[in-house]
Amino acid sequence: MPPLLSGIRVIDLTMWWAGPFVTQLLGDMGAEIIKIESIQVPDGWRFTVPNADHNKPWELSSYYNGVNRNKYGLTLNLQDPRGIELCKRLVGMGDIVVENYTPRVMANFGLDYAKLRAIKPDIIMLSLSGYGGTGPWRDYAAFAFPVEDMSGFPQLTGYEDEDTPRRWGNSGVDAISGLTGAYAVLTALEHWRRTGEGQRIDLSMVEALTSFLGEPLLDYQVNQRLPQRQGNHHPAHAPHGIYPCRGADRWVSIAVTNEEEWRALCTTLGQSDWLGDPRFAGPLARQTHQAVLDEAIGEWTRQHDRMAVMHALQAAGVPAMPALSSADVLNDPHMQARGYFQRTTRAEIGPHAHGLHWAHFSETPLSLRRPAPLLGEHNAFVLKELLGLSDTELSDLERDKVIGTTFVGSARL
Repeated sequence: MPPLLSGIRVIDLTMWWAGPFVTQLLGDMGAEIIKIESIQVPDGWRFTVPNADHNKPWELSSYYNGVNRNKYGLTLNLQDPRGIELCKRLVGMGDIVVENYTPRVMANFGLDYAKLRAIKPDIIMLSLSGYGGTGPWRDYAAFAFPVEDMSGFPQLTGYEDEDTPRRWGNSGVDAISGLTGAYAVLTALEHWRRTGEGQRIDLSMVEALTSFLGEPLLDYQVNQRLPQRQGNHHPAHAPHGIYPCRGADRWVSIAVTNEEEWRALCTTLGQSDWLGDPRFAGPLARQTHQAVLDEAIGEWTRQHDRMAVMHALQAAGVPAMPALSSADVLNDPHMQARGYFQRTTRAEIGPHAHGLHWAHFSETPLSLRRPAPLLGEHNAFVLKELLGLSDTELSDLERDKVIGTTFVGSARL
């Protein structure tokens, strides 16, 4: 069977992570993605691995390569009227436009929803910005961590003995916004399939992340109670944490959620006497004495290999898993057995593995069809084969730096 979104064309005007993650997911499902950058201002994630010794350092970023697979790469200078006109012609041949500029930018280009709808009345347009397309902060600059900090999550993230919130260590707001954006586009596509109507989707990254805070928001409204930072602990379950194992930087995560698991943990650790200890008699008592319990569990786990701890506890019915590094995940036998990673080869960086998708479709399996595009790699394909430009027209555009394959700026290197 053909891929899920076979025949759907997406015009991708996104950069960094959140927007490109939307189009990556659509591309994984079979949509044709045409990613538009410019040689003056390419996708910012191209420059996260600076290397002045390489002749094309903008092609080395693992971040860029990871989130832009299954896409065609086109360069267009949208500061030039010819670039705008070519973009509009592509929109006329497309089904979906995805952009993650600050709200004022698309209007400045003359590519706002009203203009695009005049070109293609049933176009679906996703505008993904930090704070949304309306409201007093709509035009404020946004980036991952400040957006995360505004969402309400920092009140939850951190350790109970610290006043300073801790960030997630990676840009979770981008991943969540990208996944939310893909869901929104698929919903709009279903509406289009039923009615023939397109629409604009205004998606706020802050709201996408805040939507996962239902319990704390409701708790404050009902009880006027603000949640306290807990580190790796859980508000209801104990023991619940990450414990050191034998070897350097080796850890195991253990989560006990009921009395059956508690008894199994005590038996596996050879600590049956804990079952009669009043300090640990029920989840509330164990929470009160978590520090003592964590120290005692850590003394046992330090003596054992993390994988052995995981297997022993799982065999007893206790949720436990090793804390894996990126290298561990790539080599994990379970992930390999499920075929999660697929390999591809890309010019300038060579062969590498991609985590394909977490959903395995029995009838329409997803695939890794091509690596992330080099800068302007598919200019000829898009402009000649799709739009019908001549070689002379392409040469003129390249001469005037409306298109190209080489970064012409300097500030990012």
